[in-house]
Amino acid sequence: MINDLGHGYKIIDNKFILCYESEVFKKFYKTIDFETFKIRDTNAEYDRDGFASTIYFTDKNHVYIQSAFTSFSIIEHAKPDDFKVIDIKKGYTFSNGNYFRHTDKMPFDLSKGKHLNNYHIQVEDKLYFGDVKLIENADLESFVIPYPELIENLALDKNHVFFKGEVIPEADSKTFKILDGCLNGTYYLECDNAFYAKDAKYAYFVRTISNEVKVIKTKSLNDFHFKVIDERGYAFDKEYSYYMGKRSKL
Repeated sequence: MINDLGHGYKIIDNKFILCYESEVFKKFYKTIDFETFKIRDTNAEYDRDGFASTIYFTDKNHVYIQSAFTSFSIIEHAKPDDFKVIDIKKGYTFSNGNYFRHTDKMPFDLSKGKHLNNYHIQVEDKLYFGDVKLIENADLESFVIPYPELIENLALDKNHVFFKGEVIPEADSKTFKILDGCLNGTYYLECDNAFYAKDAKYAYFVRTISNEVKVIKTKSLNDFHFKVIDERGYAFDKEYSYYMGKRSKL
C-alpha cells in the first residue's frame, strides 16, 4: 500500500517513508502515527536540490517540521488540531497559545511585535534578537541598527555594542564604527559578511556569519585602515596586515 503525500513523500505499507525513493525520518518511526501522518503546509520555494524549503507535517499527536533551517523535528508544545502557519518564509506558526519560529517557542506575543529588521524585534519595552533571545540591558530610546541593509545582526545603544543580541564587552558604542573602505561599494571576497571596525580603544573583525566579534588590540589604532587588494579585503596597521581577522607581519 502506497500513501502519496505529495512533494516527493510517500508512506509505504504504513511502515516507512520515502522521499524521492530515499528512506527518511527513520529515527522517528516509533513516534510517527503512519495512518494519520500527512503534509499540513508547505511553501512554493525550493532549495537547490529541488526540495521544498519548508514543510510542516502532522499526525494525530504531533506537529513536525522539515526545513532548510532545521532537520526533521517535532515542534514541542504544538498541537495538530489548532496548528496554524502565520508566515512560512519566516517560520512563524501558532498553536496551543504559543507562537513558534521554526522549532523554537517564542517568549512573547508575536502580534505585539514590531520588526526593526530581519533579526531584531521590539515587543513593548523589550528587544529580542532572532525572535527568541532577549537582548539584556538595551536602552530602547537610543537603540539603533547602524548598517541595517548590510550588517543586520549588529546594533548599538548609548551604552553598548551588540552582536547577535550579545554585548561586545570591549566595544565603546559612542565611537564604534565600521571602516569606510568596507562600505563604499568596492567589491572584495566576503564583502557581504566580513568587515573591520574600530572605536576609541580597539579594532575589530566582524564576520556576520560567525558567533562572535574578534577584538584586535593594535598598537597603532590611528593608522588602522582597510584596503582591497586583488579582490581581497585587508586591514592594516603599522606592524601587521589582517586578512579575515588573522594578522601577518608586514
